[in-house]
Amino acid sequence: MDTRYRLLLLTSIPGSEPEVTAIAERYFASPTVLFWEMGNSSTKASVLEAIDNTDYNLVISYISGIILKAHHLQKATYGSINIHPSPPEHGGCWGFGVSQSSNREKRTHHGITVHEVDEEIDHGPIYLVERWEVPPTATIQSVFEQSVADSTRMLELVCSRIAAGTNGTKCFAQTTERWHPENRHTPTQEIRRWFAQLASDHLAHSERIFLNHPRAIISPPYFDDL
Repeated sequence: MDTRYRLLLLTSIPGSEPEVTAIAERYFASPTVLFWEMGNSSTKASVLEAIDNTDYNLVISYISGIILKAHHLQKATYGSINIHPSPPEHGGCWGFGVSQSSNREKRTHHGITVHEVDEEIDHGPIYLVERWEVPPTATIQSVFEQSVADSTRMLELVCSRIAAGTNGTKCFAQTTERWHPENRHTPTQEIRRWFAQLASDHLAHSERIFLNHPRAIISPPYFDDL
């Protein structure tokens, strides 16, 4: 185990800390794992303070809602990498997994993107991309669960690759993949139009997952009744 790396691992997946900590500890000595509930403004200041007080030189963001600033990235001398639970065609988390079950004309695939973090949201150089076709019978919840499973598997790969080298995230080569220039956060009004066209008994009308919750990363992407 190479002790040159002082890993800070960020996550916003509820209940993920034991598993992601176990993965990190297989490859890094004494990693720091911090959880932040997306959209919880009452705890954000304390999490940012904890980040500032952590002695790290490498950051891995695992489906995390914390937006790293310039001073955070400067501290990560071995790089900062993000595991984003969507393909490059969909930056951000707003409306996560919604289109595949509510508007399949928009997109029928989903995926995962591993990229270097810069000062813009889901913008840095892309290292790894996986895509998979979402079946018509899929639910928002099933897309979410598959994305978390894929991200966990990718976390293991990222940790093992970085730990095996001496140059941090530079062990990855930049691909020719590019972020979609406009498709970031789908407007609430647009998603409501999708849902209005669904049958009244379509499961998507009643689904609730935390990334699409009113207290999530921005504001309600497709429901506002809670």
